[in-house]
Amino acid sequence: MKNLDLLSTREDWYAAFFAGDTEFMAEVEADSFCVVHANGVQSKWEQLHGISRAVEADLWFPDSAYKQDAQLSLHNHGDFSVVSGLSHTWIDDTEHSKVFFSELWRQNTQGWQLMHLHFTPATETTTAV
Repeated sequence: MKNLDLLSTREDWYAAFFAGDTEFMAEVEADSFCVVHANGVQSKWEQLHGISRAVEADLWFPDSAYKQDAQLSLHNHGDFSVVSGLSHTWIDDTEHSKVFFSELWRQNTQGWQLMHLHFTPATETTTAV
């Protein structure tokens, strides 16, 4: 049940991300949330503000964008869970990007909170088996 709740919250957060729903994202993300990516580190508020600006300028993802996990690993550590793997972003059923990711989630009395997200581009050489 714990893992199902986490995965459901995670899918809801990603749906909000692609929709540019920063209000929902802000509810799920911890105040100390940060995201690490190829361009550096962003705080929760920097990330949400950037998404809001992109949505307002009509530069955010189209409605047809979605995420598909090619690999997913979940490790529980008490009230914390680490989710990691390889994910593809699709737009109009065309691959837009492919990233390795790791997420740190914490369960509290309100449910699951996203504490940290790290993603890095996956190249063909890094994803070959």
